[in-house]
Amino acid sequence: MLVEFSVGNYRSFANRQTLSMAASSAAENKKNVSFPTGNNIVPYLLRSACMFGPNASGKTSFVQAIDFFSKFVVSSSKESQEGEKIPANPFRLSVDFLNKPTEFEIIFIHKERYYQYGFAIDKERVWEEWLFSRKNIKGSRMIELFQRTYLEEENRYKWEINKKEIKGKSEFWKEATRDNALFLSTAVQLKSQTLKVPFTWIQEHLRTIESTERLSPSFSLECIKKGKKKEILNFIQSADICISDIEAEKKKISHDLLPSDMPDELKKEIITNFEDANFYRISTYHKGKDGKKVTFDISEESDGTKVLLSLAGPWLDVLEAGATVIIDELHNSLHPHALKFLVKLFNDPETNKNNAQLIFTSHETSVMTKGFMHRDQIWFLEKNDSEETIMYPLSDFKPREAEAFQKAYLDGRYGAVPRIRSFINGKA
Repeated sequence: MLVEFSVGNYRSFANRQTLSMAASSAAENKKNVSFPTGNNIVPYLLRSACMFGPNASGKTSFVQAIDFFSKFVVSSSKESQEGEKIPANPFRLSVDFLNKPTEFEIIFIHKERYYQYGFAIDKERVWEEWLFSRKNIKGSRMIELFQRTYLEEENRYKWEINKKEIKGKSEFWKEATRDNALFLSTAVQLKSQTLKVPFTWIQEHLRTIESTERLSPSFSLECIKKGKKKEILNFIQSADICISDIEAEKKKISHDLLPSDMPDELKKEIITNFEDANFYRISTYHKGKDGKKVTFDISEESDGTKVLLSLAGPWLDVLEAGATVIIDELHNSLHPHALKFLVKLFNDPETNKNNAQLIFTSHETSVMTKGFMHRDQIWFLEKNDSEETIMYPLSDFKPREAEAFQKAYLDGRYGAVPRIRSFINGKA
């Protein structure tokens, strides 16, 4: 269960910004908004949150920050070599930030424990890394599991490892941790059972989808192959898509499957380079007036139908696993009612029995309508005069519960809207 995520000095984020999923007292008793955690630090967490802002405000950068964080945790110890550059991406519009580390920190609850983990990096090394934990028992205290800090003047790391909590060959794991890798990743790769618990949550329960339009249907199709066709079809049909059946045939690439107007030389090159690759030929079926099934190729379906098919598998899997998913521009190619359908699956405790969480960016303000999203669930992003992304929740404005959030936002009352200027005769 995600509590909060913070990022600083990454892309358009200069100073540290934090998205919190902690529910306020006003949202605690609303079952379609929050759920209990069993932890007295954060008794309730939000089921979903939406981030609004103008184009280029930093919404995509925030999703990319979480994606980078999770991938670096999972792969830093095994997919790079000593001396390789870390793909850090600091805020570039101020020299004050160019030579400072990029920082990420996450707080989450998993297996009856509250975890606080983070690190600071630049292109050369990990400057800091830390992990704290606390049991979900009233009166328990936060304990340090480990911390490492690079001492530049001494050209060495200062280490603190709680050997009472972290059982195993911690000294060996410490020595095996490269400057450009994380201790958490290295220790888990070398069989630390204690650190595997928070690592596994980040690896398996923190998921990102950078764009629905770039999302492949392959996961949904694998679900169909594994016997979940009924669930996938029910999902699509619940969004008012009149597909009665789906079939997916896995095929190897061949000359006759490529476009007829493609040059022969290009076909040969593609077939040579991808001779071992498989792809799906997807057929959808609709009922004709006579009741018989009519076959369509997936390319003949609407963009919205393709997006819903691609989302079906991941959506159902996240709900079943009780995971946290962060998705950019969820509204793309979807009718507002279809967007609400997707969000409602997370907000409704009947369909979200395992406390999965959804965080998404959007320009579709219909989700702000009264009774659908609580003010705790609505966040805004905008850039200040220095082009730094600033994040803040609607709850900062203390709006009345009955206030029309959508109209107030579009009227500019909360900021985070584009400042459109007139454009006449080619001049702004």
